[in-house]
Amino acid sequence: MNEQQLNEILGTICEPIKNRYPLSSRFQVAEIQRMTRIFHINEEQKNKHKMFAIKNLATMKVVYSNN
Repeated sequence: MNEQQLNEILGTICEPIKNRYPLSSRFQVAEIQRMTRIFHINEEQKNKHKMFAIKNLATMKVVYSNN
């Protein structure tokens, strides 16, 4: 999920001229913080999937080498 898709889902609109998100209310600040948490979770999940893939590849190589 990229930033554009998140913006569409959450209904946040970036100001293209100023290239920033308006933070005039507590709700808008909370939305930006939520988007940031989503990006961090996404990055952590990618790292976990990479580690699982490496582990599975190593296991597969051991199995093939024993046969």
